[in-house]
Amino acid sequence: MNFPLRSLCLAASLAVVAGFTPLSAQVNDKGTIHLGLGLAFGAHATSYETTVRIFGVNVNQTETDGAATVTVPIEFGVGLSKAISLGLYLEPGRYLDSSATESNGMVMLGLQPRFYLVNRDAFAWLASVQLGVSALGIERDEPGAQTTARYSGGNFGLGTGFVFQFTDLIGLQLHLRYMATNMPLRSYEINGNSISLDDFDATLRTGGVALQASLGFRF
Repeated sequence: MNFPLRSLCLAASLAVVAGFTPLSAQVNDKGTIHLGLGLAFGAHATSYETTVRIFGVNVNQTETDGAATVTVPIEFGVGLSKAISLGLYLEPGRYLDSSATESNGMVMLGLQPRFYLVNRDAFAWLASVQLGVSALGIERDEPGAQTTARYSGGNFGLGTGFVFQFTDLIGLQLHLRYMATNMPLRSYEINGNSISLDDFDATLRTGGVALQASLGFRF
C-alpha cells in the first residue's frame, strides 16, 4: 500500500473514531441543552380514600392496593451551571392496578431540576427532583354499566441516576426514581352520564419506585 493510500485510510479511520469519541467537555455546563426520551417501569403502593355524606354525616373508607406503571419520559433541560440544570418533563403512560382489566391513560408534567454530583467528560452522577401535576383516566366495563373516572392532582419525585456519554450528541441515562401522586376524583360518568360529586369525594394516592432508561441528546 503506497503512502497516499495509507494516509487516506488512516484519515478515514481517525474520522470514524472521532465520531464515537466522548466530548472533552463535561456532561453538563452552563447553556448545555439536554433532551431525553426513555421508558420507565414502576411499582407502587396505592391508597383509595372515599367519603360519602349521608344525612350530613361523613362516612369514610380507605382501600389499599398495588399498581404498576409503564411510562415514556420525555425530558428537556438547560444547564444553569456546571452543577445544576433546570428542565421540564412530560410522562405519558399506563396505570394498572391489581384487577388490570380497565382501559386507562395517565400523564405527568412538571419542573425537573437536576444536580450533578459527579460531572466528567463522559460520565455523570446526578440527583433530581420532580414537581408537577398528574392526571389519570380509568374506564371500566361492568355488567350493565360503563364507568369513566377522571383524577388529577399533584406529583412529586426524587431520583438518582447515571449518564454515560458516548458521543458529542448521544448518551445513555439510567435512573432510579421515587414517585408519589395525590389525585382527587374530578369527574365520574356512568354510561356517558355525569354523576354529581356533591355528596361523594374520592382521592387516589400512590407512592413507589420506577426504573428508567433513556437516550440522552446533548447540544
